[in-house]
Amino acid sequence: MVKEKNMEPEFEEEEIEEEEISRARKAEAGGKKKKKPSKPKGGEPAQPSTIFYLHSLLLFGGRLLSGVLDFYNNIFDLTPRDKTKIYRNISAHYAKKGMHEKGLHYLKEWARLDPTNPDSHYQLGIALAESGNLKSAIGVFDKVLRLKTDHKGAMYRKSRVYLKLKDYKSATKGLEQLLKLVPDNPKAHYLLGIAYDRMDEIDKAVEALQKAVEIEPEEIKYHQHLGFLYERKEDHKQAAKCFSRVMELEREQDEEEY
Repeated sequence: MVKEKNMEPEFEEEEIEEEEISRARKAEAGGKKKKKPSKPKGGEPAQPSTIFYLHSLLLFGGRLLSGVLDFYNNIFDLTPRDKTKIYRNISAHYAKKGMHEKGLHYLKEWARLDPTNPDSHYQLGIALAESGNLKSAIGVFDKVLRLKTDHKGAMYRKSRVYLKLKDYKSATKGLEQLLKLVPDNPKAHYLLGIAYDRMDEIDKAVEALQKAVEIEPEEIKYHQHLGFLYERKEDHKQAAKCFSRVMELEREQDEEEY
């Protein structure tokens, strides 16, 4: 018999991303061609946009602090657009390293300089959630949804935060709204099943987990949690099928490692 593991939902790093966010990150990674600095009529070269890359180098050398940024601002007279790129780049650097708390200051500055950009607030909400500032994260995700009512990432992340806060009713409401936009997303169905499970609505939880399994049949945790739900319903036959599938998938993964 498969032993029941910790039943708390897994809050993995992956989430439903907005297409425009993905495109922006690719551009920052070098997807766009660099343009040569233009020259005004007076003959002197215009202020180079490579200031952003200079600060990136300082950042990756571990030396970029707010004081350094202020120093270069006095020399180069950075535009708000330059500063926005710098803060966005710094916060992305910390996010990739999982250092969300360290990135909070830069994310707040990015959101301040770019207040109508949903992505600036979205990334701030993620960092707040990962840093344990759950209620603040909810407020920021609400702001994202005011700017872009169908922002799927914010809906998903906000629902995850509600699960952590044990506000399962709000979590189910958000996930059901999300699934109207992305009905074939297995992670959303999985979290919906978790929320219904916590509310002791076992039939609805089973339905949600069945959908997750149907969409992504190779994901072990979906079968495992569905098996536990069948056990709670005392449907041992269906539970055994789920646990058998868990063991089959685990054996397949073990074989792939050798």
